[in-house]
Amino acid sequence: MQGLTRIDRRLGWIAALAVVLAVSCRQPQPPDYYGFRNLQFARGAGGQTTLATTVKMYNSNPFNLYLKRAEVEVLINGKHAGHSLLDTTIFIPKKDTFFVPVALELDTKALFSNALSLLQSSRVNLTLEGRVKVQKGMMTFNRPFHYESKEDLNDLLSGAGF
Repeated sequence: MQGLTRIDRRLGWIAALAVVLAVSCRQPQPPDYYGFRNLQFARGAGGQTTLATTVKMYNSNPFNLYLKRAEVEVLINGKHAGHSLLDTTIFIPKKDTFFVPVALELDTKALFSNALSLLQSSRVNLTLEGRVKVQKGMMTFNRPFHYESKEDLNDLLSGAGF
């Protein structure tokens, strides 16, 4: 009888450990996008144009995260508009807003080829596609993301943001 209760206790501990590991390894939910501010254009080396801004997001997860890397392709009306790479660590507090500085290398040739359609309408279809690397404790997750919305071009260019 004694041996059976030891086995039962061990199985109980193993089951409890499995539940704790399953809960702690849960994939983080993507943050909510709240907007941007301080939109600035700058001319870089070799005539490259850079758009810099600060993006505001909300982490709905009940745990802190670290953003380790983000790579984003930006499309306007389905045409490539630029590329951004963030290769620094940013702390993301649980159940709170956070800010991410973004520097976007604009593809001016593609933007000029898209200029006529941009001038014909005040609304554009903005698409962001990429991958992020986030860390939760000792676990690291690589996640693809896709964001698409109709945006007012005047609001985007004003940079008023949130």
